[in-house]
Amino acid sequence: MSYYSEEEAKKLVLQSCRELVDHKLIVRTWGNVSARVEGDRIAITPSGRDYDTLTEDDIVITDMEGRYEGDILPSSEIGVHLECYRLRPDVNFVIHTHQTYASALSVLGMDIRLGSRVSERTRELIGPRIVCASYGLNGSKKLRQAVGYAIETNPLTNHVLMKNHGALCLGTDHDRAFHVALTLEKLSEKIYEYYCTDGAPLIEQLKQRKAQKAAMQAEDLVAAMQEVTVPDEPITVAQSIPEGLEDADEHYGVWMLHVMTPFVLKMSNADCTIKAYLDDMAQITGPSVKCVSSDMSREDFTCAVGKSNAIMVEGKGAYCFGPTYDEALFVAEVLEKNCTAAYLASIRGAEPLNMLDAMIDRIKYTRKYSKLKDIKPQV
Repeated sequence: MSYYSEEEAKKLVLQSCRELVDHKLIVRTWGNVSARVEGDRIAITPSGRDYDTLTEDDIVITDMEGRYEGDILPSSEIGVHLECYRLRPDVNFVIHTHQTYASALSVLGMDIRLGSRVSERTRELIGPRIVCASYGLNGSKKLRQAVGYAIETNPLTNHVLMKNHGALCLGTDHDRAFHVALTLEKLSEKIYEYYCTDGAPLIEQLKQRKAQKAAMQAEDLVAAMQEVTVPDEPITVAQSIPEGLEDADEHYGVWMLHVMTPFVLKMSNADCTIKAYLDDMAQITGPSVKCVSSDMSREDFTCAVGKSNAIMVEGKGAYCFGPTYDEALFVAEVLEKNCTAAYLASIRGAEPLNMLDAMIDRIKYTRKYSKLKDIKPQV
């Protein structure tokens, strides 16, 4: 197909943002979308804006060097989008998602060969293997180069997982790119389930990573996590902080959610600090979330919460805090996704984010993106 007109590109980019939220492939401002525009340009989502409030006027037009006019900043991930267009002239639409199972697989940091049971149609759509780029901080030159290398060495791929981060989905047009995103997530979920079973094959790349120690830890962890029953209401709400948690109220407001979603429950049974395996958790909670005893006193619990916005409770899930219900729910969603990745990592021996990188992610988010998301559209 020919390139999009500027008007058509903006419309489709905005439409994609809504679709990605509806299909739970992104949360809030994470992820971004772009389209190739006639005149050697692209249309791309702005940096850190809430997709629920975006208008076509907020979509940024840049040239192929990332230069733009106006006061609205393009997405911080513009570099990886431009790299996709530079290396793949056939690509006219790029979607960056933070979908749950593809993100979880990314913590393994390796390509995954697709078995014979994967249909030819799926192979044709997403490529002959799951491709994973090495880690780089959000918006960094290192990440752009890692994505570029993954695309160059896998010319048939229409996606790239970004380690500890998310996924890029490429298409000749909007419909194709979105189909890649949905298909990739369905396939990733099946691979995830396979890797988490006792019958999953040993993977040589992971065996090389402290295999003996990882196997011992995984055996103990999996035993502790078996037979987890998810309640009918996995998230319960307290509209105000209960007596004894006034210190948390002062910092985070009046909403507290008791979270008992499947993987939060599994990891709470492991009774260990949950480290950040995905950079979106690092941005929201920092490098880790504590796990405390379920029978500790209210005073000790209050002290343990401190100024955190999440805390795990042994065998009982987690508590997530926020100044509004949506903020607390957002923390809960990010924690569940990270626990999904952490569970796979515990079985396969993958490492969490480097402490320094996790701290950098947290600082960048609190200083920049958490403020940008609150910008209201001009009328």
